[in-house]
Amino acid sequence: MHPYQNPALTIRARVEDLLARMTTQEKIGQVNQRLYGWQCYEHTPAGFALTAAFKAHVEWGGGLGALYGLFRADPWSGRDYDSGVRAWASADLANAIQRYVIAHSRLGIPALLVEEAPHGHQALDATGYPTNLAKANAFDPTLVAQAAALQRRELRAKGVNLALVTTLDLMKDPRWGRSEETFGESPGVAAAHTRAVIAGFQGDLLADDWWDRPAAPDAGDYTGVVIKHLIGQGEALGGHNAGTVPIGAREFADVYDPLLAAVHDAAGVMAAYNDLDGVPCHANRDLLTARLRGRHGFAGLVMADGTALDRLTELYGDAPTAAARALHAGVDLSLWDAVYPRIAATDARVQAELDTAVGRVLAVKFALGLFDRPLVPSSTPADFEALAAAAAPVNRALAQESVTLVQNRGGLLPLTRGTAVAAIGPHVGFIDHWLGDYTGPQPARTRLLPEALRDYTGAVTTAVGSAIRTPAPDDRLIQAAVAAAATADVIVLTLGGSSARTADATFLANGALASGATDTDSGENVDVASLTLGGDQLRLLEVLHATGKPIVAVMVQGRPYDIRPVLRLADAVMLAWYPGQHGPQAVADLLFGAVEPTGRLPISYPRSVGQLPVYYYQRHAAKNADYCDESGAPLLPFGFGLNYSGAGVTALTAQWVGTHAEVVATVRNPSAEPATVPVIVFARPCGTTVLPQEKRLAGFTRVTVAAHATQQVTLRVPAATLAYTDEAMRPALPRRVTFETPCGDLEAAVDLAATVPTGR
Repeated sequence: MHPYQNPALTIRARVEDLLARMTTQEKIGQVNQRLYGWQCYEHTPAGFALTAAFKAHVEWGGGLGALYGLFRADPWSGRDYDSGVRAWASADLANAIQRYVIAHSRLGIPALLVEEAPHGHQALDATGYPTNLAKANAFDPTLVAQAAALQRRELRAKGVNLALVTTLDLMKDPRWGRSEETFGESPGVAAAHTRAVIAGFQGDLLADDWWDRPAAPDAGDYTGVVIKHLIGQGEALGGHNAGTVPIGAREFADVYDPLLAAVHDAAGVMAAYNDLDGVPCHANRDLLTARLRGRHGFAGLVMADGTALDRLTELYGDAPTAAARALHAGVDLSLWDAVYPRIAATDARVQAELDTAVGRVLAVKFALGLFDRPLVPSSTPADFEALAAAAAPVNRALAQESVTLVQNRGGLLPLTRGTAVAAIGPHVGFIDHWLGDYTGPQPARTRLLPEALRDYTGAVTTAVGSAIRTPAPDDRLIQAAVAAAATADVIVLTLGGSSARTADATFLANGALASGATDTDSGENVDVASLTLGGDQLRLLEVLHATGKPIVAVMVQGRPYDIRPVLRLADAVMLAWYPGQHGPQAVADLLFGAVEPTGRLPISYPRSVGQLPVYYYQRHAAKNADYCDESGAPLLPFGFGLNYSGAGVTALTAQWVGTHAEVVATVRNPSAEPATVPVIVFARPCGTTVLPQEKRLAGFTRVTVAAHATQQVTLRVPAATLAYTDEAMRPALPRRVTFETPCGDLEAAVDLAATVPTGR
């Protein structure tokens, strides 16, 4: 047995021993993720057969570094329930891949099987959770971590080693099609949920000194997570996907350094398509090496985004030069590009940096137990039915928490059980409109809104009323909607958008939508110039309003649309943010008061495109906040949300204790039932040497208060959370901080000791 095969040795020792035995071509093979996984197998009467292209690539690299998308199913891959891999067959295919790769690797090196799992595995029979923008409304990282742990169980049963999960992008411009993938606009919220996702998938498997420990005996029970995207995609000018990002060093330090710190324990991060002040992230050594690894101690691998390295050839002239620049920056593993196969390892520096990259890929393989337990047990349909059943309560709770009530005129909600309902709108009969991008074909177990409403009332009529994007050539859809509303006591009207990918679409080489999918208006590469609702949705709303029936508008959306007409014409308005497979059920539960709405906005909700940006932490400047023709303030502030109970924060106090502030919020519940309240506190600085951010998220939590009771909750705010970057580019504390609730109606101020270390 060679030392690298000894599980008792540290990961570092095993990496060093194995690396010393490898040829240059074997090393190049380990940093390449060239293949589209769904093209690596075929169905035969005898089972799965591995394709000639797959085998040729393994031979070329003397093994295989990683394989993306073996189980991916969607219109881009062309895999569906007729041609794809069922969940219970996944382990057998994963094992066939691993057996072939190990047998055809001179040193027996297994492959990393990598899959998309931003809010559920993009595969057949998968559990689909709310999108990140939906989850962020819950302000509940604990529940997000539970959902991530359930995803990990599903992925490990299939043989998946690495899950790609978006958490780092911020929604600074809602015209950007990938807004739905973000946890909103706040770096504090994104950082907290990043840590929650890592904990759910990995536990403490990759804590601080993991290179210098042996692989954990249960390492094979975990899925490594690759957090994306590093960094700043939401800053792109004009809301253009992968657009340029002209961001200054101070803004980067105040907004994005906390996010770099949050990925510390992740198995990997994925570099972003965009540049930072002209330097592509994939060629940015300051970002990937000096900051991420040097300043923040990240020890995992850096993965390229799909075909991103090919874009470097336009900048540097040829593939070998582009490969050298990416290696020097710190990119360890490619994705689909033609650049890393062209690594020219004749130069001593390139050879050394190739060794470094290979070492990181191998270290993750050792840490995840791949060398010691490369295969997974076979599964049955019953196994995955049990996994789905175990996930359902958490998924439903997360969907319920992810919906935010923003209007309830006259106390229309909750509805009385037995109320006759007309369920109208483009989302009513198509579950894919509720799910968001990066979603696989749906299993039969998903429920639509009319079915969910019938849990509370048998009298449900339905109609589509409008398409999402394309106006109808006649009024027949609207006329059918009016007819459906005729016998109803109340209209539940779904409005908004969709990220559904359909068979009529065409795709780019990285899977982003190129054209087609005519009812799709959000998702990757689906940017918009207007936030006005598409199709005949506004006309449908106007016609239904004219019936005199009370209307509950449910905005099923992946970005904020202009909802001013909706607030004017609808009696109640809920924002549902692509709430996942349990979204229709969660909406029905909330409408009839089976649960209380607890969602709070993770964004500053804009009035229109013309006033963008409106995110809350812009620099405080001596300017007129309003326009001549429109208010400059957001329509709804970050943290806004209504409930049925009337429970909320009624008092705020704060004091400085050593090296942190303690903010005490008093929460009162006047209702006859227990009530859960998200407590969100901002810090507004005073006394700085540069223009400060208008305010910063100081902290948040959730508290459940008994009926007719009052409870105090304490938020501990460390100095690092309050620190800003001064004129010398050093962390410093403001002289005074005023803590406040989201609408600014409660305040408490403290003076800070300037000598307190910030920890940044």
